[in-house]
Amino acid sequence: MVTISASVHLLKGHEHRLLKGHRWVFSNEIAGGLKGLTPGWVRVVSAKGSLLGTGYLNPHTLIAVRLVCRPGEAPTPDFFRRRLAEAAARRQEMYPGAEALRLVYGEADGLPGLILDRYGDVLVYQITTLGMSLIEDHLRELLIDIFKPQALIYRNDTKARGIENLPLEKGVAYGCIPEPFRVRMHELVFELDPLEGQKTGFFLDQRDNREALRRWVRGKTVLDLYCYDGAWSLTAASAGAAETIGVDSSASAVARAERNARHNNLAQCRFIEDDVVGFLKGLDKRTFDVVVLDPPAFAKTRSATEQAVKGYIDANRRALLALSPGGILVSCSCSYHMSEEDLRAAILKAAQASGKSLRLLESRGQALDHPALLAMPETRYLKCLILQAV
Repeated sequence: MVTISASVHLLKGHEHRLLKGHRWVFSNEIAGGLKGLTPGWVRVVSAKGSLLGTGYLNPHTLIAVRLVCRPGEAPTPDFFRRRLAEAAARRQEMYPGAEALRLVYGEADGLPGLILDRYGDVLVYQITTLGMSLIEDHLRELLIDIFKPQALIYRNDTKARGIENLPLEKGVAYGCIPEPFRVRMHELVFELDPLEGQKTGFFLDQRDNREALRRWVRGKTVLDLYCYDGAWSLTAASAGAAETIGVDSSASAVARAERNARHNNLAQCRFIEDDVVGFLKGLDKRTFDVVVLDPPAFAKTRSATEQAVKGYIDANRRALLALSPGGILVSCSCSYHMSEEDLRAAILKAAQASGKSLRLLESRGQALDHPALLAMPETRYLKCLILQAV
């Protein structure tokens, strides 16, 4: 399946992070530099000559090597088949019988650069790195053979591919997408657009957090900001919320959210196409018992973090002004470069600016099917804080 073309040797002392389970080798950790090396699969060797594993090299990026195989393993077709099958089996244990799942989450499943989601009989994959793109055709064959999907879709349109000098593209690699395309998640049915929707068509990483919302919404009014296709709103309504209002600037997302509400007979859901900040400015003195703030990533790079913090402070301040006394704020951040401590600090400043004090009820992260490696904090990105105004 692959040919191992060379070995790279680490500088003295730079093996410790890898021995703990981290899977990245940075360009400044390689002895002799990267001059003369070409993209491909390589062995990674410590300064003392110990084999640390096998991975793929991109000599033109800061993350020069991503380890895939441990010592004693080889990147054969059987190896990748086993990794894919094992990842899928773990998800079955997490969510028995679920129609919608993240089957592969990159480094956390030993397949860096590969994301794989399942929506019923449809598979959607995303490749973010040069190394995985080199074996994309083989991976497609394995995915079709192992999972036998009705359709296999590729969403190689994430901006992260630009760092690896990969083109942005998407399409149907195999089969055809059912029309209309709907899947069940927990008690609800959702209409998805796996080819044109955000990410791979749905925000699977918030599934457990949306379920946690149920305990806080019975009989309450709920404001769902950046609602996308209405998943937070529908979950709240199905848990007994008296009224939900979802706001998003995307006309297609709002239209899909409205259809999702009809599919689930949730008449108490209402959706508004509007800029979130503009909507909040126009609320006047209307308040809600629960406000969900789940914005897109404000900090997509480390250099953008300072400006992003200001954005989180302002967004949370406006959300808190729309919150009733004693109400619940669900505040999220999917920015890896925004740590939970940074988010807490931003919310605290927002609370001070809005004249409210907050009690932390729950501190949550991404769903179980997006596991994080303990040795790789980079694999944990989603923060979800559930707070109460006091």
